[in-house]
Amino acid sequence: MKRITAILGVALAMLAFSFCPAMAHSPTTAVDNQGLGSAETVREPTKSWAYYGELHGGGEARYFRLELKAGERLHASVFLHSDTGFLPRIAAMGPGLANEGPLPPFVEVPAGYGALVVNGTLEGRGYEPFTPASYYQIGKVDIKVNRTATYYIAVFEPDRGGDFGLAIGYVESFTAEEWLLIPFRVIDIHVWEGQPLGLVLAPLIVTLAAGLPALVWWARRNGKWPFPTRFWPGALAGLFLLGTGAMTVLQMALALSVSENPAGGVVTAMFAAVPIVVGIVALRGAVSNESGAWPRARMAFAGALGLLFWGGLIVGPALAFVHALWPARKVVMTTQIK
Repeated sequence: MKRITAILGVALAMLAFSFCPAMAHSPTTAVDNQGLGSAETVREPTKSWAYYGELHGGGEARYFRLELKAGERLHASVFLHSDTGFLPRIAAMGPGLANEGPLPPFVEVPAGYGALVVNGTLEGRGYEPFTPASYYQIGKVDIKVNRTATYYIAVFEPDRGGDFGLAIGYVESFTAEEWLLIPFRVIDIHVWEGQPLGLVLAPLIVTLAAGLPALVWWARRNGKWPFPTRFWPGALAGLFLLGTGAMTVLQMALALSVSENPAGGVVTAMFAAVPIVVGIVALRGAVSNESGAWPRARMAFAGALGLLFWGGLIVGPALAFVHALWPARKVVMTTQIK
């Protein structure tokens, strides 16, 4: 049974990874970018980024700076998490661009630059499988630039403010640091959407609050109490992995309930299933307290899959590695001399 569970975890991991389409953005935020002089510089502007920001009121703009080479694409789209009547517009500004669409006087344009303006139009509410979330896509710019130069993107609204997301770029890539920190960025994104932090973390909190007493109760009933010290890192690793998998399930349910296009739900389900399965593997390993090569490798592999599939908020995988590396208990042999 143990080997079957581990093999199932591997199969789910491979299947989920094979389904990862080019639709995930590296999430980040921009602050103090209310003028051309303080525009947010987009590192690697062809890389796919998702910026989460806010216009505090009408007559404001947020600016983003991109260094593009001739032949590269300037790709940017605005999305919203809810329909409040707030429809920001987007302007792509650069040398050689033709002026298309009116710009209000409060939007700064560099001298000699043309501006392509796209008005916000509320379209269908799609499903984003990796956050997971449901968003309205309201405006997009996608052009090939013919000069190597500095380009700008402005997001603005003449009459009112609100929260917006801006997706920039089209090449899907992540550094190791970005990948590992995505679970924390995702928590920030859900709070940006208006969810209370307590709701976002509730599945993890409930799993920890219920799981630890349940394990103690089971141990006492089955004569396993007290657990050895080595048990606790493995058990907490399993509970963290299970709890974050449950967090993904909750967000998937919330997003799918309002999405008009649920395609991609299978990807989210697998990103939830992998932490849940390896969480079970970790719990079984902790309870068995086996210290052979295979149980240690299995626990370490559970931690690695947790990191790969955003499970356990880094804490869970780290505890799984601690359990895997925990020294085996030494048995002291004594001889009696007669």
